[in-house]
Amino acid sequence: MLMEARLLDKRREVIAEGEANANIAAKRLFSMGLSVQDIAKATSLPFEQVEALQAEQQP
Repeated sequence: MLMEARLLDKRREVIAEGEANANIAAKRLFSMGLSVQDIAKATSLPFEQVEALQAEQQP
C-alpha cells in the first residue's frame, strides 16, 4: 500500500511538472506570435487554458 501511495505521488508530481513546462512553452510561443489555436495544438493544453495564459500575457 505504501508503495502505491508513493507511485501515485510521483505520478502527480510528474504531471504537474509537465503542465508547468507546457505553460512555459505556451508563453514563449505567444512571444513568437503564434495563435491560441496553434499553441493549444503544439502544447496539448486545453484551448481555454491557453486563452487564460494569453490574458495573463497582455498588459
